[in-house]
Amino acid sequence: MVNEPTNPLQKHFRQPVIYLELPSKGAYWPPGSLDMPESGQIPVYPMTVKDEILIKTPDALMNGEGTVNVIQSCFPNIKNAWKVPVCDLDAILVALRLASYGDELGLQSQCSHCKESNEHLIDLKVLLDSMHSPVFDSITTNDLVIQFKPQIYETINNSNLANFKTQSILQTVMSSELSEEEKTKKFNELLPEVTDLNVSVIADSIESITIDKDTAVTNKKHILDFLNNCDRKVYSQLKTHVEKLATQNKVKPFDVGCANCDKQYTTSMSFEFSNFFD
Repeated sequence: MVNEPTNPLQKHFRQPVIYLELPSKGAYWPPGSLDMPESGQIPVYPMTVKDEILIKTPDALMNGEGTVNVIQSCFPNIKNAWKVPVCDLDAILVALRLASYGDELGLQSQCSHCKESNEHLIDLKVLLDSMHSPVFDSITTNDLVIQFKPQIYETINNSNLANFKTQSILQTVMSSELSEEEKTKKFNELLPEVTDLNVSVIADSIESITIDKDTAVTNKKHILDFLNNCDRKVYSQLKTHVEKLATQNKVKPFDVGCANCDKQYTTSMSFEFSNFFD
């Protein structure tokens, strides 16, 4: 067997542009999904042409495959991007944008005072340094200690796909020529799916439920059964806490100035492959 000669161009292949310290510091990652260097910082490579094609392919983005493949291409230490904890996801996207396109990001917003459109430049290095993981603590209710955890990208993606499918069906039904009675019937048939989806989001955010001080329940089916059968007030308390954690993980809205009326107003930004890499 003849060995292939070493490619003389190999030393000109892409190199890491920055090194990222994950907000989670590597916590919450399932075993085998992340190869964490001793330095605690993972190298970030710029995107290739193939990566850019993937992030502009709607189907690949919709099913999550495109996102996963691009992350694993540009973050070699991430071995399974489906398992990325949500508390690290935005930082990964910002680092990828920074490594591929530079430090600045143009952001458009509309002034809340005069309604004029404004263009702002966001320093991604400053934004990245400001990102921190929320504390996934526990709360005690009805003698139960509920320990929370971040969701992973896989469950978020599956939840978004299921929600998109349900909403599409609902819109089709409501815009159809069915009678109001038939529309109500179809809506009632979809309602359990929406409820199950919402409950599943809460279950995916719970690490364990400890009873009798030393018995920790981690089985997801058992946790789902509990959520479907617990007191409404208990469920509401858990839902509120999960929503609070999700809010803490996002970049806070920030003030900008309007070039037209010179007034300050508040705007926000989101991180989606569909618009963050245009």
